[in-house]
Amino acid sequence: MSTSTGTDSVTSVRPDWTDLPDEVRSSVHDLVQQPVIGDRTQAGGFSSGLATRLTLADGTGLFLKGIGTDHVLYSRYREEAAINQALSDTVPVPRLLRSWETGGWLLMAFQDIPGRHPRLTPQGQDTDRALALLDNLPTTVTPAPIADAPDFVQAVGEEIHGWQALADTGAELDPWSTRNLTALAAAERAWYPYAHGTTLLHADLRPDNMLLTDTDAYVIDWAYLHQGAAWLDPVGLTPHLIRAGHTPAQAETRMVTVTAWADAPPAAVTGFAVAMTGYWERSCRRPGPPGVPYLRPFQAQMAAIGRQWLQHRTGWA
Repeated sequence: MSTSTGTDSVTSVRPDWTDLPDEVRSSVHDLVQQPVIGDRTQAGGFSSGLATRLTLADGTGLFLKGIGTDHVLYSRYREEAAINQALSDTVPVPRLLRSWETGGWLLMAFQDIPGRHPRLTPQGQDTDRALALLDNLPTTVTPAPIADAPDFVQAVGEEIHGWQALADTGAELDPWSTRNLTALAAAERAWYPYAHGTTLLHADLRPDNMLLTDTDAYVIDWAYLHQGAAWLDPVGLTPHLIRAGHTPAQAETRMVTVTAWADAPPAAVTGFAVAMTGYWERSCRRPGPPGVPYLRPFQAQMAAIGRQWLQHRTGWA
């Protein structure tokens, strides 16, 4: 079992390649028709599933993901396999080579991309490249390649909130949130009317779900089947620019270069920012899921960042 690899931030506890049953590892050997001579467990993300970069005997690589068929996230991984099978060659993602089940595991073998996660700091070119990727993405998945993908609002809208629930339970909040709790609770569903659309949404864009090579940029871990307005993904990434060192004003100035963000109604952006921050505030107070020790601290940090962004956007005292 591993919690670290390379220089990536450690946010997950995952099984290693050597933890897999012999039957499971043999099925990978059957797929690639050569021995696996090296493996590096990946430390990013918050799932407890398998995520490892394998080195094959001929020097090529394979990215292997997996989860036990009795795991609570099994259906999510099946959904990820179905999404990736439906994506065309124009979508900037690593290609799914095969998905299969064996030995009590669901496995997905992806093209291995020898890249790195972008650093979304105010300095350097990574932020520009990540935003260019984000700007291009909707053109490749609109209309959604899975026509019956659930509407984002109908599928998860009632999960992305928290302020009213915090008010109902009398949760102890920071002074700014306490002063503005009524207004926050009233605004956390204001984005609903603007969120419908036919773009297949990634719905979890963070720096660790992007890869940069010397020449190309990719999104990874496309695991949620939703369609909606194209502005949802760039708005969802904005707090991560603030986390990387941008002020809220700087982050918004950078995001204006993304067409979907620039076209989004300001009320939609503010409402979704309120909803995301309320979700983080509520979620970070819950017990941590088994085997995922870093999720709640991350959500607490994102809640603080969200409050900073909301103070900028709303001007509320």
